[in-house]
Amino acid sequence: MMNDAQTLPQLAPHDLCTGCAACANGCPKRAIHMLPDREGFLYPTVTDACVACGHCTHICPVLKRREPRSDPAVFAAWNPQDEVRRLSTSGGVFTMLAEGVLESGGVVCAAAMDKKLHLRHVAVERKEDLAALRGTKYVQSEIGDLYCRIQLYLSENRQVLFCGTPCQVDGLYHFLGEHPEGLLTCDVLCGGVPSPGVWESIVRSITYIKQKEPVSVNFCDKKYGCKDPHFTVIFADGTSFSAPLSKSEYGRGLTRSLFLRPACHQCAYATTDRPGDLSLGAFMGLPKTFYPEEQTKGISLLLINTEKGAHAFDLLAVKREHRTLAEALLNPALRAPVVRPPERPDFFQTYAQQPFETVRNRFLVPQNLSYQMSRQMRSSGKSAKEPRLSLKKLFQWKKEKR
Repeated sequence: MMNDAQTLPQLAPHDLCTGCAACANGCPKRAIHMLPDREGFLYPTVTDACVACGHCTHICPVLKRREPRSDPAVFAAWNPQDEVRRLSTSGGVFTMLAEGVLESGGVVCAAAMDKKLHLRHVAVERKEDLAALRGTKYVQSEIGDLYCRIQLYLSENRQVLFCGTPCQVDGLYHFLGEHPEGLLTCDVLCGGVPSPGVWESIVRSITYIKQKEPVSVNFCDKKYGCKDPHFTVIFADGTSFSAPLSKSEYGRGLTRSLFLRPACHQCAYATTDRPGDLSLGAFMGLPKTFYPEEQTKGISLLLINTEKGAHAFDLLAVKREHRTLAEALLNPALRAPVVRPPERPDFFQTYAQQPFETVRNRFLVPQNLSYQMSRQMRSSGKSAKEPRLSLKKLFQWKKEKR
C-alpha cells in the first residue's frame, strides 16, 4: 500500500484522458478502477492498493506517444452480400474481416450492446454472434478487462481481431507493449465518443415516455437508405420506434457535439496517421458516377496502414477500388478534432444539477413557435397570467415586435 512518502502515479490530464483503460488493465496490483465522473465518462481512479510502480504512467498512450507512420493506401470497398451490407452502417467490410478470423479459430473483439443497452467491448468466437458487433454505436464503450483477456488469447496462439476507436486500439498496443503477430487491429473513423451517462439517461427517458422496455437500438438504420439513417429502437413487446437520426433527441445532441468526451475536442488521432492495421468508416463524397447503385447500399472507406493490414485485406473477397487520399480526407474524422461547442458547459451543468427532463427540453427537443414566443413575451415583461393568444395574434405580435 502507499505510504505518506509516496505520491499518486502520473496519469493523463483529465481533459486529455481518452478513457482507453490501458492503465487499469496494466496495473499489476489492480489498483486502478475506471469510474464515471459527473459527465458520465469513465476515468481511472487510483486506490490504496497502489504501490507506485509507475507502470501505468509508462503505458499511457497520452503520455507516451507512438511513432508516426507514412500515408495509408485508400480503398472504396463493400461486401458483395447485400443483406450483410443492409445490416451494417456502411459497406459491411468488418463482417468479412471478422468471419475470416473466426474461421481460423480466432476471436473477434468489438463493441456490443447488452440487454440493458449498455455498450461494452466483448469477445465472440461464433459467426452467429457477429450481428451484435455490426454497425456504429454512438456511445463510448466500456473496455473492462478485455485487454487482459486478449493477452491471454494471444498467449494461446489464437488470432485476435480487435476493432474500436483509435484511442482504444492505441491503448491496447501500449498495454501489450508490442505488436503481436497474431493481433489484427481495425480502428474506426470516429467523430468523438458521446457520454455513456447521457446515453443511459436517454434510455431511461425512452422507457418512461413509451412505457415500454427498449431491448435493442440501431443508430444508423438503413430502412430508408444509407443517405437517410434512422434511429430505431425495438421494445420488449416487439413494437418499434424509428425517426431520422438527425431529428431524434439523441441525434440532435450528436449533431451539435453537445456531450462528447473532453479529449475528443483535442483528439490526436483525427489524422490519416492511424494506430490500427486497418481503418474503417463511411466513404463520403464519392463522385455520383462511382457505382451509383452501390452507393445507395453503402460503401466503406478503408485505409491500409500496415503490411499486416495489407495482407489481411488481400485475403478478403470484397469489392474494391483504389481511391485517392484527397478523397479520403472528405471524411472529417481524418482532418481535425471536433470543435467544442460553446453550450457544452451549460449542457453538462444542467445535466449534473437538474432532472433529465429539463435537459431534454432545453437542449434536445426543438423549440416550437409558441414556446419561443412565450419566452420573448416573458422577457418583454408581459404577465404569465395573461390569456393565451390565438395563433393569428401570435403572428401579429411577432410582426409588431420586428
